[in-house]
Amino acid sequence: MNDDVRVLYLAGSGRTGSTIVANILGQVDGYFAVGELWNIWRRGIMEARRCGCGEPVVSCPVWSSILESAFGRRLERHEAEQLDALTHLYLRTRWVRALRDARRNPSPEGDAYRGALAALYGAIRDVTGCRVIVDSSKSPVYGALLATLPGVELHAVHLLRDPRATAFSSTRVRTLPDFGDARLMRRERPYVAARRWTKNHTLCGLLLPAHAASFTRVRYEDFMARPGDEIARLVATTGVHAALPFTDERTVRLAATHSVSGNPGRFTVGDVSLRPDDEWRTAMRLSDRATVTALTWPLLLRHRYPLPGGRPHTV
Repeated sequence: MNDDVRVLYLAGSGRTGSTIVANILGQVDGYFAVGELWNIWRRGIMEARRCGCGEPVVSCPVWSSILESAFGRRLERHEAEQLDALTHLYLRTRWVRALRDARRNPSPEGDAYRGALAALYGAIRDVTGCRVIVDSSKSPVYGALLATLPGVELHAVHLLRDPRATAFSSTRVRTLPDFGDARLMRRERPYVAARRWTKNHTLCGLLLPAHAASFTRVRYEDFMARPGDEIARLVATTGVHAALPFTDERTVRLAATHSVSGNPGRFTVGDVSLRPDDEWRTAMRLSDRATVTALTWPLLLRHRYPLPGGRPHTV
């Protein structure tokens, strides 16, 4: 049996449906959904946000065992701060040099950040007994970096959604249940969301096919049209097959996962009926729609999204 740590990595931009896709995959036997794992140092340890199981990550029995297995002890706050700082250093300013150096020197020894990642992902596999780790961190740079770790077999999934839908979703007022209080999710202006959409999806195409063991592209719209077929397609890429948690063509049964970060939907359990969220088509301001279209039109055309904002061409 392959001893590599298999990571099914969901890459893209925000509000693309990565949370529900990860939650569904996390129900498959042998799959363990960790949420946006690149945030574990800040959101999981420093801020003590809630795990998908409802407990704070720092006191969740599963994550306590994983972190102790990876590092031999409970990490102190200053250690989490250092790893969080390294995360942002790699992903914002050093990514080209970091990926180049990692290819030249595949061993993570001497590299504190890559060494910590190798220990963390290995411990997740060893403690949970999973065969596939489902990571919805979305950053294409982080995904490419994971692929350079010895013993990691990365299967990349490029998740897309119409940028007008993601920009509209980013303006909504939504509660943030991570802390158990009345805090709200951070909102973005449509042009900010559009710029991030263009950057992330461009990098997905540039970085991940060259680094991953497999590369699959899924559009939110196609997933919502055929959820069972699209999930089966993703499971097939890893070579680890198991029954899917669908009770009918559009209903999935969700149990709690141990996600450390992500959209509030990660706390959803029970039978969920999958329906596309198309509110943006009628509720989005025309000026915002025009701005987002102007900033994203090259990739809109490339991925078969019509410029006026009609229904996308299906596969």
